[in-house]
Amino acid sequence: MSFSVVKAADVPASDAEHPASSPYDRRLSTPLGITRFGLYEVDLPAGATTVPHDHRQDDADDAYVVVRGSGWLVVDGVETALAAGHAAGVTPEPERWFRAGPDGCTLLAVCA
Repeated sequence: MSFSVVKAADVPASDAEHPASSPYDRRLSTPLGITRFGLYEVDLPAGATTVPHDHRQDDADDAYVVVRGSGWLVVDGVETALAAGHAAGVTPEPERWFRAGPDGCTLLAVCA
């Protein structure tokens, strides 16, 4: 098939996809049939966090786009405030994770 479409809300959230998965992750790449990178929607409630991780083992870069709300991207202990419309990229080596702000935070994450 040359393309596919899914409604993100119909993809169940799961923390079983890989060691850095949080229970707020919807792995969209699998139902879309994408195999060359991971695409996730991460819908964090207020104050929730993702799992701290790095990509030293698999040498993957991460890109994030905040689509709703706000929060903090924490990279090697340094917090950077992000809000809807902000994008960030992280190379494989540093430890990274997100913490949602008081209204929650929805972001798209690409792991390649």
